[in-house]
Amino acid sequence: MDYIPQADVSQTLHFVTTPGVGSPFTPQGTRIGEMQGARMGCFGSILHMVGTLNNRVVAGISHSPVDGHWSILNRSQVLTTNLGSSEVSLVTGESKRRWAALAHAAWWPAAVLIIVQTANGMWYMPQITFFPIYLQEQLGLTTGLIATVIAGAQVAGMVAALAGGTATGMLGSKWVLVCGLVLAGVGSLAFQTSSLWLVFVLWLFGGAGLALITVGGASYLTRLSSRGSLGMLAAMYALSMTVGGLIGIPIAGAIIMRSGYRAFGFAETALITGAALVAVIFMVYSKDRIAQPASLRRFWANALPVARQRNVQLILGLRCLPTIFYGMLTVLVPLLLNGLSGNKATVAAYGTTSLIVAAAAQLSAGRAADRWGARGPTLVAYTCVIISGLGLAATSGTVWGLFVFGVAGVAAAWSLSALMYVWVSDGVPKAEHASSFGLLHAVWSLSMIAGALLGGWLARSAPGLPFLIVGLLNVASVFLTLVFYTRPVARLAAR
Repeated sequence: MDYIPQADVSQTLHFVTTPGVGSPFTPQGTRIGEMQGARMGCFGSILHMVGTLNNRVVAGISHSPVDGHWSILNRSQVLTTNLGSSEVSLVTGESKRRWAALAHAAWWPAAVLIIVQTANGMWYMPQITFFPIYLQEQLGLTTGLIATVIAGAQVAGMVAALAGGTATGMLGSKWVLVCGLVLAGVGSLAFQTSSLWLVFVLWLFGGAGLALITVGGASYLTRLSSRGSLGMLAAMYALSMTVGGLIGIPIAGAIIMRSGYRAFGFAETALITGAALVAVIFMVYSKDRIAQPASLRRFWANALPVARQRNVQLILGLRCLPTIFYGMLTVLVPLLLNGLSGNKATVAAYGTTSLIVAAAAQLSAGRAADRWGARGPTLVAYTCVIISGLGLAATSGTVWGLFVFGVAGVAAAWSLSALMYVWVSDGVPKAEHASSFGLLHAVWSLSMIAGALLGGWLARSAPGLPFLIVGLLNVASVFLTLVFYTRPVARLAAR
């Protein structure tokens, strides 16, 4: 600390105030006048100011009444102001103001939501990759039984999703998301037991949790952004799940190979708990809770008219067909790759590569939707689904074919998931978004059930047959896209 003799203070002083600290002086950068002489005791023992003394920049000036010395303080030394017998922490007050400003920043809710969704990707993507293999290797289940267990979780998810609109009205989208994370944590305990029935029950809880996470997160997302930026924000939201998967799948593969499935399950439970804590502490309440929550009966009374809307029906069709294809991919491709290669590293590499390609596809689709509308990217994605299905049908007996066309199919399916938010924004009023997302997730659950069961049943005849049928089925999706985006209402922003 530098000391200045009493006489030196007679030099001319120019001060500017410190940003964010209350002061009787003028704003930062303004010359506030000159002070002559050494009598400056009226400013208190420490002045938390930024100024110049003899052309030296200082962060504060301290005066000692005992020895009469003035001292120049740098920013790190200016901690508190001692006024009489009380201490007022200026840094603490400034930090609180900065934290308050950060919490109210326009980008803060979206940033926290994306962080939570990234954590969700870190546990969910490894889970759907390795759970079928866990059932096959640890419990000795056949492909048909594996499909049945997975389909059961989709049924639970469908029921939870249909009640998601009512739950959002009662709790708000933030707390629906948190409840989903709690149920997902319960579902992750399925890796801790070898009892088929207990695994099945725990997996049902996980399916219901995923549904609430989807409905709560989607409803929260569409309230954050205007239509002009929703495509990119939706792509970032979907991409965060993908990035989480990129991080989680290789780690999960290493944990399983070194320590087994139980250690993997414990890691998942810990990660889900962390994501729930982040959501509880840092997510901003979106004020979407209604004063008088509707009963489940009233929810159905409101949801049925929404489901009868022509645009909603078209969106449900757009969501259904590629999800059937994706349901087959999630069950069959990891099992086929594991059977052909006998190597968990190959399965992990497939999952990681799928997500890398999907990340680029999601960003491209979201950016294109913001610039030119969602019609073009949607048509391109459905074309990729059709090509992927036909390619898998032709090369289902080879590792490279399953790898290449499986990656392409996952990328196309995840791109369509990102575009779904734009479809809803284009064709559905905002007041009906929660009910619409509940219906969409219910359709997603039914479609995943159909894909898993249909794939497991058809694969007994020929491994490539399920992909051939569903690839051709998605030709109808192209037709639905053209119909949806030629209707005048679909081109208007939802009000």
